[in-house]
Amino acid sequence: MRTITCATSAALLLTLGLSVQGHENDPKRNPEPAILGEIVRGGVDGVAGIYPTENVTFYSQVPINQLGGSGSGSDCWGYTSASGGEYALVTTETSFAVVDISTPNNPDVIFTYSRGGTSSLWGDVKVVGDYCYVVGEGGGSILTFDLTDADNGNVSFVGQASSNGGTATHNIAACPEAGLLARCGGGSNGLRWYSTSNPANPSYLGAFSDIYVHDAQIALYPDTAPDTTYRGHIIGFLNGGNNGGSTNTSLWVVDFGTPANFNPSGTVLDTVTWPGAGYSHQGWADDGFNFYWSNDETALNYTHQLINIEDLNNIQFVATLSNGNSSAVNHNNYWHEGLLYAANYTSGIRIFETLATGQINEVAFIDTYPSNDNASFNGAWSVFPYFESGTVIASDFQSGLIVFGVDISPVGISYPSGIPSSVASSGGPIDIGVSLEGSITVDEVRMDYSLSSGASGQVIASSNGGGSYTAVLPGTTNCPDVASVSFEVLLTNGELYPDNGGPYQIEMNDGSDVLASWDGDAQAGWSFGDAGDNAIDGQWDRGTPAGVGDRGDPATDCDGSGQCFLTDNVVGNSDVDDGITSLLSPIFDATGIDGVQVGYCRWYSNDAGADPNNDSMPIEISNNGGVSWVLLEDVSENAGTWVDRTFRVSDFLTPTSSMQLRFTARDLNAGSVIEAGVDNIRVFGTICDDAPGPPSCDINNDGSVNGGDLGILLANFNTDNAIADLDQSGNVDGGDIGLLLSCWTG
Repeated sequence: MRTITCATSAALLLTLGLSVQGHENDPKRNPEPAILGEIVRGGVDGVAGIYPTENVTFYSQVPINQLGGSGSGSDCWGYTSASGGEYALVTTETSFAVVDISTPNNPDVIFTYSRGGTSSLWGDVKVVGDYCYVVGEGGGSILTFDLTDADNGNVSFVGQASSNGGTATHNIAACPEAGLLARCGGGSNGLRWYSTSNPANPSYLGAFSDIYVHDAQIALYPDTAPDTTYRGHIIGFLNGGNNGGSTNTSLWVVDFGTPANFNPSGTVLDTVTWPGAGYSHQGWADDGFNFYWSNDETALNYTHQLINIEDLNNIQFVATLSNGNSSAVNHNNYWHEGLLYAANYTSGIRIFETLATGQINEVAFIDTYPSNDNASFNGAWSVFPYFESGTVIASDFQSGLIVFGVDISPVGISYPSGIPSSVASSGGPIDIGVSLEGSITVDEVRMDYSLSSGASGQVIASSNGGGSYTAVLPGTTNCPDVASVSFEVLLTNGELYPDNGGPYQIEMNDGSDVLASWDGDAQAGWSFGDAGDNAIDGQWDRGTPAGVGDRGDPATDCDGSGQCFLTDNVVGNSDVDDGITSLLSPIFDATGIDGVQVGYCRWYSNDAGADPNNDSMPIEISNNGGVSWVLLEDVSENAGTWVDRTFRVSDFLTPTSSMQLRFTARDLNAGSVIEAGVDNIRVFGTICDDAPGPPSCDINNDGSVNGGDLGILLANFNTDNAIADLDQSGNVDGGDIGLLLSCWTG
């Protein structure tokens, strides 16, 4: 085991029971003592059954003394290095530790740090880039640790942020995409914001002080999220209230502006509480930002609060959900890939499948405190389920760090040919693969579909043998259309297993028609510059990329034609400086075709220089020749590659004959290195054939009418599924069998 130990200037460790206390009314005062000892390795030391589990594989446990600490364990988070190494970041009452869990049943503690005079039962850690940031109620503001050489066993303490309203902090939240940190709570504070442009010394930006904030999820609201008004904005989902969070306890949704126009004081969009609320403690949203699962640590301590967040100005409490145990207290929960991972103190880590309605169903657990499930503050504190490998970590009052894996479903659903991005307006087949564990057998494989035009239904897939199935999406009479499809497997024992990766979106049309396209090989009516441009260097240009990618510029174009539009196309120091520079498309006509879309490849880099990650590139569209503009996206990601995007014009404004695009690269903050590029710009729409006639006898579209088609028809017998209702009688019956046999080719 490689261990590096550092100490703070105040080396005296606080003993158990003398911890600095947390927020007012925080119940975590005197947990049971930690269980000390050696690292336990599941499957190695013969102790795979150290904890009761269901659908969980125990990998290892690292006691608190091995994490450099004494007293109790507290929070955890994760870090993945550029090479794919996975690391658990763990706070204890008196220490901070970094543990290499790349081999999860052989953890290696590579670094410990004594919290010394900043020791407290409460400690939290988050990651931005290759640095992690530690806070606690014992003070110290924000402590920064450099993880860039973790793969070689090297981690170092590199600095500390200013206090700004006191050194104590209850939790820390991060928005890595924007390079931001937010200190939650500590004293009576709300959120105190910091930039990580200088990781060793995060700089204070301002505060949100409307309420005490106990914990928060800070998100760069994605351009796929449902509330189009706030796409590209920094949105805070804040659990808190007044008087330390115990009065007017609620979920608050706050808009903090965009990365380029950040507003630390925020604009409150909406708040919601719930019946019988005790203390709004913590929560997390699904990746689609449809639901938020909150938890209440006091009055409703064994429940989750389900909140609909699809409209950020009108969030809605939906239901109070039980955690499946009428006494064990909820603490922290996180959503990932259809599952809600909940640290529930004495009942350990509970893992819930989240349904399309937001309801939850427990599918796995690891009970880290097996002696009882009482409503006490012992056992699991937090959980981190986001490692690419599927490894999950949990932090625990008594046990320290616990490493495990989850294997839930005995049914695997796959798509050998992939889910098609589009099918003809007459419909089309989707191939499904089903794999089974144990002696279970399949009764039906189902596809549920709903069309944007309003039609919906369920298709029973036909079996091809060997775990292969085919479901045929029915046609639409309203081309172009969009189908939303989801899949599930019903077993003969009555158990139903859905594919939680869905629903999937499929365009329904009969091809596309390109109205206009540009690839940067010629200027072709494009304009370099607009009124208000003031950059002193790095203006838009066109040509073969001259750089080699060493300062964030693209080394090649996107579409392989050789040339593109890009900023200051020279070798070396060629970035945008001290202002903005605009690239404008020619005016184009977006009328006369259905479902018109605009698409482009974009390149953007802003992760270098003295003040990285603080600028962005707005991309806008106009339908009046540039008189006014509507934002398509505000690009701040440093993808390191060309990114292809498409947008349906009607989602933003009415298509006209006076459309125009504008790309604005800007350097508005000191020391940023800004490089941008645009290529493969196209305007296209969908083609729709005449309305479809009666369904074809070739139901599965394989070119023959044979047993495969008969199987689909029989699977839908006595239903109204249009794909098999060949005589369009409204029912699949003997008449349809007769028609199919008359078409038989074998």
